[in-house]
Amino acid sequence: MHVDAKKTENEKRERLKREKPLVFAKILNIDERFDAGIPTPVVDICYDRICNLHCRHCFTTRFAKKERSLTPADLGRFSDEADELGLCQLVLSGGEPLILKDLQDVIAALQPDKFHLSMSTNGFFLTVEMARDLKAWGLDKVKISIDDFDAESHDANRNREGAYQKAMEALFNAKEAGLSVVMQTLITHENCRTERTVELARFAQANGFVADVMIAHAVGEWEANHEMLIDKEDAAFMRQVHERYPALHRDTFPTYGIDRGCGCVRSNLHLTQYGDILPCGFIHISLGNIFEESLGDILQRGVSIKHFREHNPLCLSGEDGEFIEKYMTKFYGKPLPIHWSEAFTDEDFVT
Repeated sequence: MHVDAKKTENEKRERLKREKPLVFAKILNIDERFDAGIPTPVVDICYDRICNLHCRHCFTTRFAKKERSLTPADLGRFSDEADELGLCQLVLSGGEPLILKDLQDVIAALQPDKFHLSMSTNGFFLTVEMARDLKAWGLDKVKISIDDFDAESHDANRNREGAYQKAMEALFNAKEAGLSVVMQTLITHENCRTERTVELARFAQANGFVADVMIAHAVGEWEANHEMLIDKEDAAFMRQVHERYPALHRDTFPTYGIDRGCGCVRSNLHLTQYGDILPCGFIHISLGNIFEESLGDILQRGVSIKHFREHNPLCLSGEDGEFIEKYMTKFYGKPLPIHWSEAFTDEDFVT
């Protein structure tokens, strides 16, 4: 059955207005803040890198271990700061969040009444009961990784037999529990312009899901493998599929009529397990650490770097060849993340 994407989105907004009025009020201000140049990033939080799978494209294992790691108390302080700055959306990722022993405490620390909360998961443990618990604890959305509609390909990429079946079941378990459902899919130069991409978009549209594209990045086990990166023709193909099936979406597509371009810092941030704030999950350059500085100061530093301040229609870390060659390569082969001073000079900052 075909589901109207606009109708589905309006229903989600009405539900948010009813269930989380404080969050809804903040979201209404995003357009105005964007026009005024005030960053309102969605913060992706890697609370713990622990995971039950070993995916080929994973990069979290490359991060250097530090003495201090995030706790629920740290998340509580962080969410207080984020709320004061007007931020309204947080994403719990990993690793695999569903194997955290203190998951309920972690979600509570993120103050669900003040934020739209999402979770990125491989879906392996997302049973009907777990989905209902997540909804009851204040989660709004789950982002479930679907690499392909071919079980063998998906399982091979995840290095775990049965991962595909678990992920597909998780989509409908989450929907039944009243959670918004996103299919996170990885697009490379190799698989982009294929029927696989169209099929994913069609399936998402028919079931009221969103097919959220994560383009390949030359990081983690794919470090320096620039052949995986999409090209202009790949990007154009995805736009064509999006026009036919709006459920297919990627970060550089306009959202609610606003063309933000690459969202690094202004629309996206990544918080590592050890407190470092990255411009996004794929640019492994620390803008500062929340154990040492305030989120406000770190955010200000981020928007002072011209590459994150200026509009760019391309994904900096996955499409912009000049940025990749000049800045991404600076952290290749090094313990991650590197400090911002190792990557940027005075010429990269605006006053």
